[in-house]
Amino acid sequence: MSRLSEHVGDVLDDVRHLRRRFATTAPRAWDPSTAAAELSVQVGHLALCLLRDHGADVTGLEDPRRPLEDVGDELADIVLAALSITVLARCEPIGCAEPPRAETALDAFLRLLVAAGTLSEAALVEHHYRHRPEGSPPSLPEAAGAVVAACDVLADQLGLDLIGEFRAMVADACSFLDQREGNVS
Repeated sequence: MSRLSEHVGDVLDDVRHLRRRFATTAPRAWDPSTAAAELSVQVGHLALCLLRDHGADVTGLEDPRRPLEDVGDELADIVLAALSITVLARCEPIGCAEPPRAETALDAFLRLLVAAGTLSEAALVEHHYRHRPEGSPPSLPEAAGAVVAACDVLADQLGLDLIGEFRAMVADACSFLDQREGNVS
């Protein structure tokens, strides 16, 4: 199975394209910190899907008029949000091919959650919304690479083709934007 990290250059081109198009849909311009908040939203969406897939009652956690049920799509949305941080920060992820080890899907998800939090913190620090923590936190490009790698590991644990899921998400997003802009034939 092909790893998304092996296609990061093409994926970044898609992210840049979507960022330009989605910019017209938001009342205010996004920056890396806004994209970090979106990353949190998308991690929550994935968690909801995983809870449902594991038989949990998610009645109080979901909007019945907006069902979130596609784990692959939600994981692809995390990739979009994470890489949107780098695009808006004008950098590229590094270390994507260094996947963390995970024994189970739960372990992989928790590692992704940690990586996403680290990336959000890096974006907030770099753009002066948060103090620089002590120690040696990773740079924003390193933290973004860790999220991509963690997404690959979780996709492997779940038996998903993440690059295929990402490409399907891009096609859906472009279709949504075309309809919104009245470009439907």
